[in-house]
Amino acid sequence: MRTEERVAAATLTGIELDEGDELHFRLVDGQVRRIRLVKTMAWALTRGRLRHSDGEGLLTYAIACVLEIDGHRVELVRRIPDQANFTPPPVVMGMRIWLDAVAGISDLLSERHGECFPRRHARLAVWDERSRICPTLLHPWCPLPEGGLRVEDCYRGEDTWLGPYDGVDAHGGLDINHPAGTPLWTPFHIDEHGYFESLAAGDKNNRWRGVRRWSEDTNWILQSHHVIRLLAPAGEPIGAGVRYAESGGVYVAGGFAEHSHFVFRVEERGEQIMLDPWLLFWQMYEDRRETALSS
Repeated sequence: MRTEERVAAATLTGIELDEGDELHFRLVDGQVRRIRLVKTMAWALTRGRLRHSDGEGLLTYAIACVLEIDGHRVELVRRIPDQANFTPPPVVMGMRIWLDAVAGISDLLSERHGECFPRRHARLAVWDERSRICPTLLHPWCPLPEGGLRVEDCYRGEDTWLGPYDGVDAHGGLDINHPAGTPLWTPFHIDEHGYFESLAAGDKNNRWRGVRRWSEDTNWILQSHHVIRLLAPAGEPIGAGVRYAESGGVYVAGGFAEHSHFVFRVEERGEQIMLDPWLLFWQMYEDRRETALSS
């Protein structure tokens, strides 16, 4: 059993816990919430014929965790893939807590479509409900669909974060369907960037990675795949809201829908934690709403 102590900082906290571990999380007003991970679960909901082929596989599943927060029992449950994947992170006792993943997913799906399984029993994102997930307004990463993201527009409907790709593989990213040539912009200032895989290097896809250094011990790492061409010089910083690429049209497997594949990692204290890119898109939608109300 471990105890992790974290302070609500300028950016959200990503953390992985084993059952019995505690997170002592200091809010911006100085209060400390003691969060103990009691139990995690993952179970199949529906199996059957896939919508896009003659095969069969896992169609939907659920994950859950039981937390004890300052002596109060709290249960978080998510259904994947589902439109509820695109709802605001819940507020619990002054915090927003996002249940990102549980280890039991590995009993249901393989990990052959991108790294995504947690290394401990549960992976969470936590931040003070009075704060943003980061200190700056987020520019849209791609054109934001009117009315919000829709699960049916995540490739064939299964490619949300951790969705059952092809009924068998946990999807290690968030797919958003849009036509080839769709612009991608930097959500915030990027300190360094470039391809880490490319057609020119002999790879089967153009995959981009950008890094933002928020503080001495906190970095955010973004990835976008299926890039057609890079518009910003690799290796140089890029300002916020800059059109850095055109995407949606390279190595779209099966040709079902042109799309971009988004990945989000948080690096704190030298450890990288993968998180649902929806958290970024949720903040982007919130920022658009807030700026519209204030204009």
